[in-house]
Amino acid sequence: MGRREEQTGKTKAAIMNNALRLFREKGYDSVSVEQITRAAGVAKGTFYTYFETKSDIIVEEFWRIDRYYKEYASRNLRRYKSPADKLTAFTRAQMRYVRDEVGVDNLKILYVNQTLGSGGKREKVIVDPKRQWYRIIEGLMAEGQADGSLRSDIEASELAQIFNRSIRSVFLDWCIADGGFDLVKEALKYCGEWLLPALYHSVR
Repeated sequence: MGRREEQTGKTKAAIMNNALRLFREKGYDSVSVEQITRAAGVAKGTFYTYFETKSDIIVEEFWRIDRYYKEYASRNLRRYKSPADKLTAFTRAQMRYVRDEVGVDNLKILYVNQTLGSGGKREKVIVDPKRQWYRIIEGLMAEGQADGSLRSDIEASELAQIFNRSIRSVFLDWCIADGGFDLVKEALKYCGEWLLPALYHSVR
């Protein structure tokens, strides 16, 4: 990495880190772009070199979260024997991270950003199939099909899409309820009682 690229990375990180700190301290709606750039020690115009809006910072943070998913999966999933157990463990870790590290307010901002993006041009991180989240789930579906424990009448990629859409419904409900229920507990209940049984049996 050249000196210019290194400086660019540091500037973007400074903007992001200070913005996220201010969001936590003051609340997202109370923080202006000017406050962010002042805290980061850069000119206001520099902000728009990296981000269109404040909410794009939340989107960028979610790519960091995706890297956490990849690290968790590579470190921890091998200790579980069955794909179903791995899906449950990964769901538990994901929900804990979003509940404890991301928080309901930032998740709301992400959903607003993704649904109200300008003219469909904004990066749709939530549904991007390149996300580690998708790749991990698809890999577990394929593993379960290979060992005969999960249904094989639907492609692994489609099963992953169905699973992830279903999990997003729990996130959305949590946002609508303003964090009024235990995200981890309810997601595991939903996964265990509805999603996993649907993966075991073919539609007749």
